[in-house]
Amino acid sequence: MCRYIYIVLFVASFVRSGLHAQSGRYTVEKAPFSTRTNDEFSPVFYNDGIVFCSNRPDNALVSYKNDQKRLYSIFYVTRKDSMVWRQPDLLAREITTDYNDGPATFDKNGNTIYYTRNNSVENLLKNVSDTLNKLGIYSAELVNGIWTGIKPFRYNNPLYSLCTPSITPDGKRIYFASDMPGGYGGMDLYYCDRINNDWNQPVNMGPVINTPKNESFPFASNYAKLFFASDGHKGFGGKDLYYTQEINGKWISPVHLDSSINSPADDFGIVTDSTLNSGYFSTNRRHTDDIFSFCTAPEEFLKCDTLKENNYCFTFYDEQHQLIDTIPVIYQWDFGDGKKHVGKEVKHCFPGAGEYSVMLTILDKLTGKAIAEKVKYKVELKNIEQAYINSADVGIVENPVAFDGLKTNIQNFRITDYLWNFGDGFHHGGPNMSQTFKKKGEYTIQLGLLGEKDNLGIIPKTCIMKKIRIYNNYQVLLPEGEKAEDEAKEENVTVVNLTKAVPAGIYFMDDLSERQKSKIKEGIKGYILLSIKFDKNKIVPVSFPVLDIVAGILKENPDIRLEILVHGVEDEKPDNLTMAEQRAQELAFYFRDKGIGKNVIHCTGLDSSQPVFKQPESGNNTIGDIIEFIFMKY
Repeated sequence: MCRYIYIVLFVASFVRSGLHAQSGRYTVEKAPFSTRTNDEFSPVFYNDGIVFCSNRPDNALVSYKNDQKRLYSIFYVTRKDSMVWRQPDLLAREITTDYNDGPATFDKNGNTIYYTRNNSVENLLKNVSDTLNKLGIYSAELVNGIWTGIKPFRYNNPLYSLCTPSITPDGKRIYFASDMPGGYGGMDLYYCDRINNDWNQPVNMGPVINTPKNESFPFASNYAKLFFASDGHKGFGGKDLYYTQEINGKWISPVHLDSSINSPADDFGIVTDSTLNSGYFSTNRRHTDDIFSFCTAPEEFLKCDTLKENNYCFTFYDEQHQLIDTIPVIYQWDFGDGKKHVGKEVKHCFPGAGEYSVMLTILDKLTGKAIAEKVKYKVELKNIEQAYINSADVGIVENPVAFDGLKTNIQNFRITDYLWNFGDGFHHGGPNMSQTFKKKGEYTIQLGLLGEKDNLGIIPKTCIMKKIRIYNNYQVLLPEGEKAEDEAKEENVTVVNLTKAVPAGIYFMDDLSERQKSKIKEGIKGYILLSIKFDKNKIVPVSFPVLDIVAGILKENPDIRLEILVHGVEDEKPDNLTMAEQRAQELAFYFRDKGIGKNVIHCTGLDSSQPVFKQPESGNNTIGDIIEFIFMKY
């Protein structure tokens, strides 16, 4: 009877990364131009000053307002010097009505304004409390210092409101809040994309962002971060400020801002500078709506752990069976993940975290009948608890390298901010970043994470680092077309058809010697038209000979290592990154099964929009191959 299965784990490091803590993140103070008796809110940067909404008197000779219910107008304030602000004034009489005006947003040149106002503004005797006078979004163009050509947003509707617009820095998308039918309740956040110089249909941002209560006051910042206010997500009370980011067509869960900014009162209408280090926000923590400034203290991370890769490769073997000396037997293993192996001692790589039921059956080789009970063993695998930097391990000078921290896995750690250090100190960013390197060399990339304050007011923080190599240039091993195919047929070797599989390019980095390049070329002779075929995310067996050739090259040349980049396919959006990562995993598992260590080969899945190399034909910064085999010096 076989009653024991002995397992040797290659890597079993499920150790939580070190967490540090800090207390104090933001310095906040009331803006000097914000009064104690009036309401001021929704600041935005404009022409070295700040535009905001207020119900303060505008000194107009005729105004349809009263002390009991003063309506809002758009004001503009600038600095007199580094210490003193001038007196705020109306931004422009030509866009000021006797109803509600603002908040506003501007394009990057400051020549186009989008702003909120009541739809009906002609009748001065109309009841200002009339709930039928809905809010809409309007735009105007600045011509010779005058705002002209006021136009209603094409999706304004007298039956519901559209308000609090925010345009992205590139001008290609506008966000706003609306209570239009079909939402999730209250005010929801929507966006429209600019297509052919016009705004496309509104898109609801979905249940990850919108709740049965109210989401409003979006602000589209750098790094594709979208800040907004909500009284429906878990917070400190009232409206709280959050940010989110769209990654591969999906919105990440809202990140709750620090308690220095959020309070039990209403906090909303935030704007940040280009580095996310300072800005302004609105709050009624002093019983009127006020504008506060904030400044982020420089972040330091005294210790950064080295990134650990999850490795789920095991050796399975049995040493208890006593019949092997007298009866020829077959050891048949079923690993519960769709894979089976035969052998007394086998190596297997599981596809990731989860619970697997491994079963061993011992068969009589002559009769094919089972001669031992089936033995089951449960294997439970967990991801390493750590912050995580996902990126290629290589890059090219002046070519952007994409980084993300989306695979971070830390229990009871709600991320409030991502800080990246690409060699010039930690700077605020998002979960998804891009960096261009000016010089060849090895770089240490650091990702620092800040978490939500605990009950003691302590902000947890953690940091991870990984090294990448940047090269000056590379050489592409280009297919030789029909000539290569004809020669391959004459020598009775295999050519994989590019049109029926995923195209793969072969790249030599500039640190490879001519001898090493020759070894690789010789090894893949007949496979110059290289491609790998998948059935969804599973490698099709017809591709095994190609991969075996690559494995053989690495085994015979221990001074060569290989980076494999698997890009998502545009047609598979929004799941192209997930598919690319699964295919990268499959390739990694295949090479592990062939005895190639993770220090020799590394496989990474990347989004379809993340370029790595320039195509030789065009010189454009676009992806030429869906899979890239990048050979380099070990």
